[in-house]
Amino acid sequence: GRANIRVVAHDSSFAMKPDALELAIEDDKAAGRIPCAVVATTGTTTTTAFDPILAIAKVTTHHGLWLHVDAAMAGSAMILPEFRSLWDGIESADSIVLNPHKWLGVAFDCSVYFVRDSQHLIRVMSTNPSYLQTSADGQVKNYRDWGLPLGRRFRALKLWFLIREQGVTGLQQRLRRDIENARWLAEQVRQTPGWKVLAPVSLQTVCLRYEPVGMTGELLDQFTLNWVNQLNRSGYTYLTPAVLEGRWMVRVSIGAEQTERVHVEQLWYALQSAVLRTT
Repeated sequence: GRANIRVVAHDSSFAMKPDALELAIEDDKAAGRIPCAVVATTGTTTTTAFDPILAIAKVTTHHGLWLHVDAAMAGSAMILPEFRSLWDGIESADSIVLNPHKWLGVAFDCSVYFVRDSQHLIRVMSTNPSYLQTSADGQVKNYRDWGLPLGRRFRALKLWFLIREQGVTGLQQRLRRDIENARWLAEQVRQTPGWKVLAPVSLQTVCLRYEPVGMTGELLDQFTLNWVNQLNRSGYTYLTPAVLEGRWMVRVSIGAEQTERVHVEQLWYALQSAVLRTT
């Protein structure tokens, strides 16, 4: 249960602190507990923060721990050479997950799982009753032995279709467009009195909040929820409220295939209008 999970402290950019990870592991060992795995994230859900994989991998290697990297959304950005440095050290991971059905745009659902040594899965998951044996056993990878379901849909075909239809260059252009649109929005927010960008804009997610003069604490939380819920109920757009450092804020995630700069400009106007109606 949750008693066996350790939440590791983060830095000012909301990324895991390797020294805090080291300390947590040592504390657990001293208490007679046996750490088994570390889950790092490249592109956290709330802020798209990037944990320092290389430094974390040094810790997990030293202690002999499994390193899993969750790259569900931001993993798609790794098709952009200029962002590859955000997951330096990924080669040291024991397993990686990314979801092409998110930002990359594959039809839902399509999750991709990479594992360094599949035998860890096969030893636990494999089953070989007589009625499942075939003449091809030993010649092919049988994914029934890598997970719980015996049968599964051909999800990889959808990813292949997308790459063939848009090409790597086309996918790269779309992701770069979204990143530029997020940077544009963040700049508008920074330049407008009362508005704040609350986390680094690493890719296409902007965490923001409007803070009226003198409004803090729970009053600010309620104000934020009121205007974002009002905007969501309008059907004009949909934004995700989330808690960051104990206070409610709003996530703007730019990544739909048809979203262009004009739509982001319209969204910025809608944000300001919603705040004015709520003030």
